[in-house]
Amino acid sequence: MQDRPDAPELLAAVAQYLFEDLLPEVPREHRFNVRVAANCCAIVAREWDAEVGRLDRAPQRELAEAIRSGSLDDRWAETVESVREDVRAKLAVAHPGWTDVADDGRG
Repeated sequence: MQDRPDAPELLAAVAQYLFEDLLPEVPREHRFNVRVAANCCAIVAREWDAEVGRLDRAPQRELAEAIRSGSLDDRWAETVESVREDVRAKLAVAHPGWTDVADDGRG
């Protein structure tokens, strides 16, 4: 999962654009389809945030808290690998194919 904007925020932004900016500009015969698309984006954003989003954010938050508290200082290699794995997952979404280029070669 990317940090900001996350998927629900992106979907909400698309829905807002469709409703507020595009809808008034499209020909009358296409307005129903624009409304349907906007509603779909808004629904998916709310559902994602309510269910999937909470699950995805919890492990990252726990890892960050553990790093800040120093409780992982004696497990440095494991911690670094965990962070690197998170970065690889984010790169796979944001920039497919860049994971090998972004790797520092130590893992």
